[in-house]
Amino acid sequence: MRRKIPFTVVCLMLLVAVTMTLAGPERNNLIIGTNQEPDQLNPWEGAADTKENVMALFYIGLTYFDSAGNLQPGLATEIPTEKNGRVRITRDAQGKVIRQEVDWTIRTNAKWSDGVDITTDDVLFTFEVQRNELIPVTFRTFSNIIQEIRVKDKKNFTIVYKEANLFYASPTGRVGLARFYDIAPKHIWEPIFREAIREAQANPGRAAEIIQQKFLGADPATGKDPTKVVGSGPFKFAEWQRNQFIRFTRRPDFFLPPPGDPKNYVQEVIVRFFTATETLLSAILAGEVDASDDIGLAGQDPAVLRGQLGDRGSVEVSPSGFIEQLNFNNFVRGRTYAGRPVDLPVCQTADDLLLGDKRTRQAIIQALDRDAIRVVFPGAILSNSFVVRGDFGFNEKLNPWPRNIENAKKLLAELGWKPGPGGVLTRKTADGRDVFFRLPHVTTPATFRVRTQEILQRQLREVGIELVVSNQPASVLFSTEFVSGSNCNWQGIIEFASAGGIGEVPADELSGELWADDPDTPAPFDNIPRVANGFAGSNVTGWAHAEYDKLHFQALSQIDASARAETIKKMQEIFNDELPFIPLYERVEILTTKKGLVNYTKGTPLTRTPFWNAWEWGWEQNGAKKVR
Repeated sequence: MRRKIPFTVVCLMLLVAVTMTLAGPERNNLIIGTNQEPDQLNPWEGAADTKENVMALFYIGLTYFDSAGNLQPGLATEIPTEKNGRVRITRDAQGKVIRQEVDWTIRTNAKWSDGVDITTDDVLFTFEVQRNELIPVTFRTFSNIIQEIRVKDKKNFTIVYKEANLFYASPTGRVGLARFYDIAPKHIWEPIFREAIREAQANPGRAAEIIQQKFLGADPATGKDPTKVVGSGPFKFAEWQRNQFIRFTRRPDFFLPPPGDPKNYVQEVIVRFFTATETLLSAILAGEVDASDDIGLAGQDPAVLRGQLGDRGSVEVSPSGFIEQLNFNNFVRGRTYAGRPVDLPVCQTADDLLLGDKRTRQAIIQALDRDAIRVVFPGAILSNSFVVRGDFGFNEKLNPWPRNIENAKKLLAELGWKPGPGGVLTRKTADGRDVFFRLPHVTTPATFRVRTQEILQRQLREVGIELVVSNQPASVLFSTEFVSGSNCNWQGIIEFASAGGIGEVPADELSGELWADDPDTPAPFDNIPRVANGFAGSNVTGWAHAEYDKLHFQALSQIDASARAETIKKMQEIFNDELPFIPLYERVEILTTKKGLVNYTKGTPLTRTPFWNAWEWGWEQNGAKKVR
């Protein structure tokens, strides 16, 4: 039976089609294509790069990196340093930093996108949310070392750290106020926060569910009410059509103007979401998309892209600082940490497959030909670490774990696995059950990851492991409820890429995903997200290693660079033996741009995320000037 399409839906479809067709200089807008979509836009939670990119269009931190990788003041009037008197350090008799004070001044003309002044009231509120144990904050490395925040007036405040913070001025969470862009709007979020906390406290058995619905799923994060989505950055949120696009318009009152008349620069940015990389590529070649982001064309061959685009555009390739990795679910029985039992949830499949035993992980890495796997990502470099090659503290003397089928089989036999029907390994559990080595693997549907799954299936089958593959959209895979291994939504391997360090090794996202327990907080396993802590923290695999954590926190406060580098090398040695994840390769990033688009360039790995400086994007024919 044929169904009539409502007239309003037809109008919307036509509007979207017209908007997407009239892209580029003619409308002085920019349409960016990507194959991932955020699940929500809450400033405190999340780690997916696509969310960072989108939020960077309407948020900015106290600082930012320019296109050359130089740290610049954003919301702040200047970058605090010891030289300008805005950083004061106190040491004990042994020279250890026991107090660090950092003075910040917010620009007088810094306003939220609804015209409200950005003040120290927003700072205090943002930090209150950040430290609330019911909120599933992803990144507490630096908020945990804040002793207090002193407010002088509406524009001046001081953050007092109880130990050294070497990265106190770096963007995206290093300041310690929030995960994304330092300061959130109190006048928008406070009523939502208060109500969500009241209801969660009144219903402790449903606290995580309530916070998910009432806080993470509130209008300022979902875009259902555009007037509630308020930011500090160069563009203003306009609309979000799920699974289609998200649209922003330029703010005329943004305090960092581009060179020349702001009207000459892009007035509207539309981020379009494509399920398949091939569809995105077709849209680029057809001229429907002006540029790709740093994620959408991952795994494509730059040489082929250049040939396809010809003189209609350009292709930029740069180091990404990201490591593609196979992450193991470590929520299993019987582990210990510093001599005490590990009291964490248990995922039955992961436990049956003995994924918590490093011998299992060592067997799997030796079953793989990782050189053959990295061909899915042209330009990729084989990795054996959580630090990218050539970065600060990179350890060149790690075990390269070459393919060794015999060693892999030997380790698996030690663990009790024997050949079973169809060649799939089987073993009998302590409670008398027969289990087969059917290893679940989930990742996004990106083409290069689907190809990886096919290669992994063939290679693991040679040692008797059957890989059971599945795919989820990024908005699902990186959502709080799914990505945490403690929820047992994935019980084998989850594949994604994380930032492996660009000069911030002990503080980067990937290093943070490996630590489990903060010695300065009373709650055990503070960084492992689970129901008990409201799914806060970034260690989604549940791996916990006391010696690694000790070295990690030591490195975070070592001002002496050479000593810090040696500590980071020791951290890598533990990682390389334990293999909480299997590093596949260091990725490169690919951007495509239409001819005539200026200032849309990464320039340096430091600007890998968030989106580079969007207020400078423009079209040459409209009078936009190149920044560099």
